[in-house]
Amino acid sequence: MNPRGDIGISNERTALAWQRTALSLVAGSAVMARLTWGDLGLWGAAPLAAAFVLGGWVLWESSRRYAHDAGTRLRPRSRSGRAPAALALATALIAATELLAISR
Repeated sequence: MNPRGDIGISNERTALAWQRTALSLVAGSAVMARLTWGDLGLWGAAPLAAAFVLGGWVLWESSRRYAHDAGTRLRPRSRSGRAPAALALATALIAATELLAISR
C-alpha cells in the first residue's frame, strides 16, 4: 500500500456514492411525507425529520472517511458498520410509515 494514501479515484467514487445515498434518503422521505401527510398528519413527517438528521450524519461520516482514506489518516479507529445500519434503519422506518398510511 502506498504510504501517501490512495492515489486512485476509488475514494472519490465511494464518497460520491455515500453523498448520493444520503440525498436519496432525504428526497425519498420527503416524497413519502408529502404523500402520507393527509392520512397521518404530523406523524407522516416524523421519518422526514429522522432522514434529515441521518442524512446529515451520513454526509459528515462520508467526508471523514474520505479525508482518512485520502491520506490524512485522521480517524483513530477503523470503519464500523454504523452508517449502513443507520441507513437500513431509516429505510425500514420510511417503509413502515408508508405501510401504516396505506393500511388506513
